[in-house]
Formats: sequence, structure tokens, C-alpha cells
Amino acid sequence: MQASGLARHSYSSLQSDKPSERQAKAGAHRAYEMGDSRPREMVRGRSLYLYAVSYVIISSLQYSFTKNGLQYADPFTLMAARYLIASSAVFLYARRFKPSLDRDTILISLFTFTSTLLWILGLERVSPAQSAVFSYTMPLFAIPIAALVLNERATRLGWAGTILGFLGVVIYGLSFGGGGGTVLGAVLTVGNAFFWGLYSVLYRKTKKQDATSIVGTQLLVCGILFAVLAPVTFHVNVSPTLLLDLGYISIMGGFVLFLLWSGMLRLERVGRVTTMAFAVPAMTTLVEAIETGVTPTLVTIGGICIMFLGIYISRMQESTEVRAP
Repeated sequence: MQASGLARHSYSSLQSDKPSERQAKAGAHRAYEMGDSRPREMVRGRSLYLYAVSYVIISSLQYSFTKNGLQYADPFTLMAARYLIASSAVFLYARRFKPSLDRDTILISLFTFTSTLLWILGLERVSPAQSAVFSYTMPLFAIPIAALVLNERATRLGWAGTILGFLGVVIYGLSFGGGGGTVLGAVLTVGNAFFWGLYSVLYRKTKKQDATSIVGTQLLVCGILFAVLAPVTFHVNVSPTLLLDLGYISIMGGFVLFLLWSGMLRLERVGRVTTMAFAVPAMTTLVEAIETGVTPTLVTIGGICIMFLGIYISRMQESTEVRAP
């Protein structure tokens, strides 16, 4: 009897609801079941910007720390120590040693090794600011690679921002000759940007896999490969300065920086993330100016301003955006 009364009460309550009220309840139920995407998008956006700001600050400083470390150790030994320490930190953070040996992770590791090899050899021949600027030609490679591998299509504003950012790099490069860099150093560093773009796209492709396993394996493989090369040019002058430099590029510029970059590419499309990173060469130039006391030229400042304008335009929303299916 009680069950029958309860059923009659539920039926009468349903009948008493107006159609608009029933629709509102049904809509609320569907929203609850499916989840409102807006709060998730807001959280994702805040996380992306937090990652990006942290990334820009850490990355801007690593060029100077690495350049200084090259005064005390050969490039192969310095990078071997950096990556082995960084990979240990990642696996300790994950609380498990579980390397990932799938095809994409191996490719990420090999592309990272090649990228770093070209970068560190280039950094011996250019200044930290020049290295950062030429490294951040990377979006020009990453965006078309992402279109081919991931079927990601950049918006018109995204392409405009990327091209404008690259124009800023070119304008900055007009003052390259007066900065003490060599053409070989510039070529090596741009080559590094190509391989960086390759493994950045693969980061995005593996976004559903465990990040610590991929990054830990990536850093471990790089450390082993550089350790193999280290005896060729082995030279180390242990000092407190070297330990400070190595500590920064291993923990902040290795462990933290690679996890941040991986995290950013899990949250957002390749084109938008890589264009945001144009802020790094601008910040690195500022750091170098503070360290050396040399004021950047008007050409340099103009190039940096155009880089930031490119970032701003690329982040603008466009109603005709084409997304990957």
C-alpha cells in the first residue's frame, strides 16, 4: 500500500509540473549526466596559462645557466648529467620506475636527443639570447607537422600570429652579426627547432598516455646517448658554479620544464601552444641585457615587440576555426 501511494504521489507530482518546468528539470538532468563543459574549459584555460607563465620564466633562464655551464664541462658530459638527473627526478616524482617503450615514445626520445645535440653545439657558438630566438622558429615547423600527423588545422588568426612572430625573429636576426654569433651556430640552432617541433607534435599525439612514463623515458634515453658520446670530448672542472648551473638545467630546465611542455600540449593544440612560447626569446634577451649591462638595439626591441604581437593575435578567437575531426 505504501508503495502504491508513493507511485500515485510521484505520478500526480509529475502531472502537476508545467511543460516548461519539466523541460527545465530534464535539461538540468542532462547537464548533470553529461557535465557542463564550460567549467572544465575555464579550468583548462587557467591551467594552460599557469603552465605557460611558469614555462616562459624557467625556460628564459636556462639558456644563461647552460651557456655558463659550458665553461666548466664539455657539452656531451653536461647534457648527459642533466638528462640522467632529470629522468631520475621524474621517476621519483612518479614513485615508480616504469619506462615506456612504445614506438611514439622511442621517437620522442630520439628526436629530443637530436634536438638537444644541435642546440648545445649551437649554444657554444651563439649567445643565450640568440639561441633562444633561433630555437623559437620551432612553431613554423611544428604547425605544418601537426597538420600532417594530427590533422590539426590552424585558424587564420593562428597562422597570422605565427607568421608575425617569425617576422619578429627575422627582425631580431638583423642585429645577429653584431652579437658575436656565428652562422654555423645559427644553422645548428634552427635545426634543433625542427626536431623540437617533431617531438612536440608527438607529445600531443600521446596525450592520453601517462606523461611521467613518457617524459621519464625520454630523458633517460637522452642521458644514456649523451653518456655514450661524453668520452669523446670529456672535460669537467667541478666547482660550485658548475653544480649550480647543472642543478638548474637538470631540475628546473629538465624535470620541471619537460613536464610543463608536455602538460601544455595535452591541454591545447600544437599551433596555439608553440606560438605562446614566442615570449621566451624576448624574456631571454631581457635576462641577457640585465646580466651583461648591454642595452638591446632598437631593431632587437622592435623584433621582440612584434613577437609579442604575434602571440596576442594567435590567442584571439576566430569563429571560423577549423578543428581536427
